[in-house]
Amino acid sequence: MELKTFFEQYKFYLAGGGLFIGLVIVLFIFMKEDTVAIEDISMNVSEDIEGSEVDAKVADLENIETTVYVEVKGAVNSPGVYELPVDARVKNALDIANVSENADLLTVNQSKKLTDEMVIYIPFKGEINHEEIKHAMTVPSAEETSEAKVNINTASLDELMTLNGIGEKKAQTIIEYREETGVFMKLEDIKNIPGIGDKTFLTLEPHITIE
Repeated sequence: MELKTFFEQYKFYLAGGGLFIGLVIVLFIFMKEDTVAIEDISMNVSEDIEGSEVDAKVADLENIETTVYVEVKGAVNSPGVYELPVDARVKNALDIANVSENADLLTVNQSKKLTDEMVIYIPFKGEINHEEIKHAMTVPSAEETSEAKVNINTASLDELMTLNGIGEKKAQTIIEYREETGVFMKLEDIKNIPGIGDKTFLTLEPHITIE
């Protein structure tokens, strides 16, 4: 009787407490499911990012060229287009193309590194005049020729004496002329020096300057 009376007296409180506990349990379950769902989403996003990074790295590796294509022709027994490693040299290509006995390799840089789409031409013996090339390499340029000229307005005694036909006496006379008269205004003025006429001037003209 006392228990029944207790339930009847506090049934509203008990019902409210039970409802509250039930709500707490339901909320706990939902919150747990949401947490699991968020973790799943985070894991999926991380996996997608990692997968994208891996794909990008693989793509970069695939884009790296490891070979080059070069064409070899001229004095070779097997002319054609060859595929070689990217770090290969001209000599490697010539070894494959088999250089002929009539090849002239004097002007070929066999140590040069190959590049893609490169054309290697091997000349035949007699095709290139090496004497002309040697002469062209030793001919002084216009600038060098100009620098070799003697400035008759500023040259010292020794410098003037390097000119053909100018001895110590004439060199000293040129210096005295500069001191007394002033600078030479034109190349022809050097003919004012005693002993330097038209013939001597024609010899000196290519080798002197007033600038």
